[in-house]
Amino acid sequence: MTQAEKGEAENGKDKERDREREQRGVKRPIVPAAVPESLQEQIQSNFIVVIHPGSTTLRLGRATDTLPVGIPHVIARRHKQQGQATYRDSWLLRDGLNKPESTEQRQNGLKMVDQAIWSKKMSNGARRIPVSPDQARSYNRQMRPAILDHSSGAKWTNTSNHPEFLVGEEALYVNPLDSYNIHWPIRRGQLNLHPGPGGSLTAVLADLEVIWSHAIQKYLEIPLKDLKYYRCILLIPDIYNKQHVKELVNMILMKMGFSGIVVHQESVCATFGSGLSSACIVDVGDQKTSVCCVEDGVSHRNTRLCLAYGGSDVSRCFYWLMQRAGFPYRDCQLTNKLDCLLLQHLKETFCHLDQDISGLQDHEFQIRHPDSPALLYQFRLGDEKLQAPMALFYPATFGIVGQKMTTLQHRSQGDPEDPHDEHYLVATQTSDDTKKKMYSSILVVGGGLMFHKAQEFLQHRILNKMPPSFRRVVENVEVITRPKDMDPRLIAWKGGAVLACLDTTQELWIYQREWQRFGVRMLRERAAFVW
Repeated sequence: MTQAEKGEAENGKDKERDREREQRGVKRPIVPAAVPESLQEQIQSNFIVVIHPGSTTLRLGRATDTLPVGIPHVIARRHKQQGQATYRDSWLLRDGLNKPESTEQRQNGLKMVDQAIWSKKMSNGARRIPVSPDQARSYNRQMRPAILDHSSGAKWTNTSNHPEFLVGEEALYVNPLDSYNIHWPIRRGQLNLHPGPGGSLTAVLADLEVIWSHAIQKYLEIPLKDLKYYRCILLIPDIYNKQHVKELVNMILMKMGFSGIVVHQESVCATFGSGLSSACIVDVGDQKTSVCCVEDGVSHRNTRLCLAYGGSDVSRCFYWLMQRAGFPYRDCQLTNKLDCLLLQHLKETFCHLDQDISGLQDHEFQIRHPDSPALLYQFRLGDEKLQAPMALFYPATFGIVGQKMTTLQHRSQGDPEDPHDEHYLVATQTSDDTKKKMYSSILVVGGGLMFHKAQEFLQHRILNKMPPSFRRVVENVEVITRPKDMDPRLIAWKGGAVLACLDTTQELWIYQREWQRFGVRMLRERAAFVW
C-alpha cells in the first residue's frame, strides 16, 4: 500500500468517525487559527500573494507591491492527438446574438439610446443634433488603408519546441494554424463550465492552476517549491458559487501548496482599496457588471446584483455601430483574437459619455497583425462613440436574446445558533441613514466604464432616476470613479493588499493543515462574510 493510499484510507476512516459523531450530535471542535510561532510577531506582507482573477484579466502581486501584474486570463493547450479539431472559447461573441429577434431588439435598444441622448441637453443648453450613420458611410466606404511598413513587426508566438501550454499574451498570439485549443477559464465572473473540450470543473481548475502558477513563477519570481512559505489572499465575486470557492481554496492550499489563505469578496476589497468605510460598489468588468452595498466591511447580501454584460459587450456593440457607418477595415472578424484586441482598443480610444462632443470627427487607427504589413486606416465617426457605452444602460442594444442576464443573491434561511444572522442584519440595515450613505458614495470600479465624462453622466442619471421618496432623505449624490486618482481596475486588488496588513485579518487565515482536517467548515468559521 503506497503512502497516498494509506493516507486516503485513514482519511476515509476519519470521515466515517466524524459522520458517526455528527449523527450522535457531537460537533467536531474547531481550533482557533494556529499561527506558527515564527510568524507570531507580525505576519510579513512580503510573503502574501494577492490574487484577483477576472474574466479577462488576472491581477496578482505581493501585498507589498505598489501595483499588481495584469495578464490576459487565457491559456492555449497543445492538441493531444494529431488532426484533433481545434476548440476556442469565444471572447466578444456569446450565445443569444443570432436569434431571429436579436436584430429587432438591437434596433429598439438603439432607439432608446438615441432618445436618451436627445433628451439630455448639452452644457450650453442646446439639444444635440443627431448624426445619421449614412453621413459617415459614404466617406468610410471609399477609404483604403495606407501601408506604413511591409512588415507589421508583430510576431506569432514561437511554438517550434511544442510547449504543452502557453499563458496570457503568448496564448493570444498563438498562430490559429498551430494545433492549440484556447480556453478562458472564467467567463462572466464564474468558472467557465461547458459541455465542450476543457469545460469540466476538473479541466477549468487545472487551467487556473497552470495560469496562476506560471504567473507567480514568471512575474513574481517565486519558485513553486517556495509557496509553502507564502500565503494567499483570494478575491471572489460577491455572488459566488460555494462549491467553486471550496475547489479553489483546495487547489491553492493542497495543489499549489500555499501555507494559508484568506478569501474575501471583491466589493468589500474595493472599499478597502479606496479608503471608504461604506459605499455602493458598481463593478463594471469586461464580462459582467455587479452592484452591491458595503457597510463597514460587510457586503449586504440582499443588495447583491450581477448583470451578465460588461465591457466586451460594449466593444461588440461599437463594432456593429461602426459597421453601420461603413467601417473601412472589412476583414475584421469577431472570431479572430487579434481583431477582438483591436476592437477593445478602438472602444477604449474613441468611446466617451460626453454630450458636448457632437458631429462627425475624423479618426485613424493602425493594424499590426503578424505576417502582414502595418496598415493605417482613416475613418469618420459621429454618435457611435457615445451610443456604444450607453448600451450599458439600455442593454437591449446588445441584442442578446434568451439568456439569463440578471442574478440576485438569494437570502439564506436564518441560523438558530446565530442571533446576528442575516435576518437581524436586514432588519437593522435598510434605514434612511444607510440610503444616505450609499447615495453619497457610489464607487465605480473595474475597467468597463472608464469613458471620458462617465462620472458626470452616471451622476446625472442617478439623480434623474431616483424615487421622489428618496430625494427627501438623500442630501447629496456622489459618484466616485477615480478615488485618490487610482486606476479603477486595480482598486479591488489594492484592497486585498490592504487586507493583508490589517490586524483583524490575523483571525481569518485558514492554514493548510486545518483545511486538510476540517475542509469547508473552515470557510464557515473563518470567512469574513456570511458563508
